[in-house]
Formats: sequence, structure tokens, C-alpha cells
Amino acid sequence: MERCKQYFIAKNAPFLMERIQELSESTATVELAAAQLRCEPSQIAKSLSFSQKKAMSKAEAKVHQKMITERRKQQQQQQVDGSASASPASSLTTALSDATVLVIVAAGDAKVSAKKYKEKFACHPKMLKREEVEPLTGFPPGGVTPFGLNDDVKVYLDVSLKRFPYVYPAAGTTNTAIKVTLDELEQYASNAIEWVDLCEEWWPEEGAAATTGVRSITDNSSTNGMVENADIAAKKAENEASKSAEAGVTV
Repeated sequence: MERCKQYFIAKNAPFLMERIQELSESTATVELAAAQLRCEPSQIAKSLSFSQKKAMSKAEAKVHQKMITERRKQQQQQQVDGSASASPASSLTTALSDATVLVIVAAGDAKVSAKKYKEKFACHPKMLKREEVEPLTGFPPGGVTPFGLNDDVKVYLDVSLKRFPYVYPAAGTTNTAIKVTLDELEQYASNAIEWVDLCEEWWPEEGAAATTGVRSITDNSSTNGMVENADIAAKKAENEASKSAEAGVTV
């Protein structure tokens, strides 16, 4: 939570820091968070952490494998000698230095579609292991927030959030949350790249504000291009068509 607060101070947004809620019980899952905040589970903005390995040449792969082998030998020797091993953060960061880490912020009732993910990033989705989350994002599992992530983490905002005027992301720990508007999420999320349509199994709700047209996300230091927001009505039609198709299949 303190890291999140310091991030808002650095971004000259103390008003957001004041909105952080520290709750008496865990908010580590969508259901727990919704119960604590007394909101719909779909209004919880969950931050999902993924890794994408960079393509390596044969020579780079050979060097990388040699480094891994040497590291394992060192760890085995340290265990024999009884000496202190390298910290989990440093070893994980080194081991995954050839990977890109990204966070997808999505509505609580949405699930990342493997098909859409692969179409977008040209690889299969691979979530970070529990022990990798904190050293690579800066926050523990269940407390990952879009605000104050490690500098090299890229953030993508899923259109499933656009049904609501405001949402509740975590605020850095497993018992904190913060209420933000979509504009605030865009403006203050760490290294926000763009709005994306990567999720499935969510349904537009009556009265939700559907937005269309072209909109870009900027992050003080850079402009990351423009993307066309998904049309909520089109999304609903797509889901209904998919449901109808599935109903016609006999297993």
C-alpha cells in the first residue's frame, strides 16, 4: 500500500491516495473484494500478470542455457556449504530477464481468452507463477495493482471494464482497494499501453455507458498510439452468436 501511495504522490495525485481503502479482511479474490466493498464482482478490476518470452537466436539460447546450468551448480554448492543462497527476487529477475512482463486489467467476471490473447500477442498466455509475481511486478499475489508497477511492466486495459463509471482495483496489498473512474485508470496506470478486447464470458449490462470511436492512452513520458474501443453492442451480439452456436453442438 505504501508503494502505491508513493506512486500517487509522485504523479501529483494525492486525491487518489486518499481514496485507498484498507479493509479488515482479505480482498485477494474477486469474490472477497466484492463482499468487502459491497459492490458487484464485475466491478472489481483484477490485475492479471503474464510473461512473454522474447525470441532468442541459437547462440543466445546456448548462452542462456549455460547461465542456467551454472546458476544451478552454484545453488547446489551453496546448499552443500550451508551458505546463504541468492535472494528469490534477484534469481527470478535474472532467470526471466529474457521475458516481457505485462498486466491485463479486466473486469471481475471476465476471463482472458487464449484465442484473443494469441491473436494479439502471437503467443499463448502464460501467467506468472506465484513466486514470480512480487519480484517481477512489485506487488504480492492478490495485491497487484495498475498503480506503481515495476518500470518494465506493460499494462493493458480490457474493454470489459467499460461497462462501469468506476471500478475497484487492488492498492498494493491483499486487503486494500481503490475506487477510480475509467479516465483516472487510463491516466494514472503505470505504463498503460492501450485498451484491448482480450476477455470473454462477460456480458454488457443495462444502463452501461457504451463508448465508440478512437481513443488513446498516454503516460506522461510517451504516447503509445491510438486504438478503436470495442462497441458494447457489437460485443453483446458476438456473445449471443457464440452462445447460439454452442447450443447447436451436440457432444
